[in-house]
Amino acid sequence: MSSKKTSSKKTKATKKKDKVENLQVADGKNDIEKIKNLEDLLGVKQTNPFGTTNKEVLEERMNEMTLTDLQTFAIKIGILPSGNKLSLKNKILRSFKSHAGAGAGYNIGYNKPLVDPSSKAAEEILRISKEGM
Repeated sequence: MSSKKTSSKKTKATKKKDKVENLQVADGKNDIEKIKNLEDLLGVKQTNPFGTTNKEVLEERMNEMTLTDLQTFAIKIGILPSGNKLSLKNKILRSFKSHAGAGAGYNIGYNKPLVDPSSKAAEEILRISKEGM
């Protein structure tokens, strides 16, 4: 009588499944959400014509815009709204990179804090900045 051979394929498959379930994705999506939350708390939209200090957030917003929206946005930030959608996006990105309060560094220059240090918003900003991005 021959003894049955048990296959280890099932155990290998479950091991692979466990490894896949424990993987962490490093696509940057979580970082972008943290940046958006931090900028909302700091009030960047009121101090910056682009509404953000992060290039990825700006590109994400522009990808959702139509040509008319891009032209309106270009006028708002002081760019001549000419050309097709791609050339307009490139103009906006070039302007973003050279703008002092956006892509080329950030210096608000306020003497008083933007947020009350004892408020919940300040605690949230501290928590986000301690976690790192």
